[in-house]
Amino acid sequence: MTDRKQWVCTARDVPGGRRVSEKATRGVAKVDRCWPKGTELKIRFLEGSPALHDRVLAAARAWLVSGVKLSMVPARAGERSDMRIAFKERAGSWSYVGTECLDIAADKPTMNLGWATLDTAEDDFSSVVIHEFGHALGLLHEHNHPKAGISWNKPAVYAELGDKPNNWDKRTIDDNVFAKFAAGQAVTDFDDVSVMIYTVPAHWTTDGSSFLPSPRLSTGDKATIRKLYG
Repeated sequence: MTDRKQWVCTARDVPGGRRVSEKATRGVAKVDRCWPKGTELKIRFLEGSPALHDRVLAAARAWLVSGVKLSMVPARAGERSDMRIAFKERAGSWSYVGTECLDIAADKPTMNLGWATLDTAEDDFSSVVIHEFGHALGLLHEHNHPKAGISWNKPAVYAELGDKPNNWDKRTIDDNVFAKFAAGQAVTDFDDVSVMIYTVPAHWTTDGSSFLPSPRLSTGDKATIRKLYG
């Protein structure tokens, strides 16, 4: 299995926020933070080249499958923006969740794509961009589904994610890897090929099981986004 732990991201909450998870057809979503249907999302890039901006938007628009009532457009100069994208390599990849982006100061990023460059291979580029925009549309990490049943080798996960390139503390790892959403909030089954699941190498589990997300939307991801925004 390819080791792609460098694509592991954080889903950030605004200060004082709380994680409220709901399960849509497949995939876990923070439904109370989804955008109103029909929203034209204005996206501002805080740095990077126009070619990189175009590549990011092309990948992000994968979420706009048939039936989804959303659109994504670049914010014009001086225009308000709903999401702001930075490309700080040392800051890794992360995003605020859904409309939490509106609670962030207008000059601050709501998403960082630290591993997305013009030289990044297509599958890796699509994987990280689609994943982070999934968070920006309100989706959460699929491996936190209460029925995921992953037997974590916690010492191995702490050791690797606590080291470079993530450099996460224990609380960040606990929140993003080991947390489980309430069983009553999950309506259907765990989607083990969702673009919203972490890459989980075999040595991160005690039974040798492993997971590799698709670099494109799974069937379950498409069902989720249609459920939320169709």
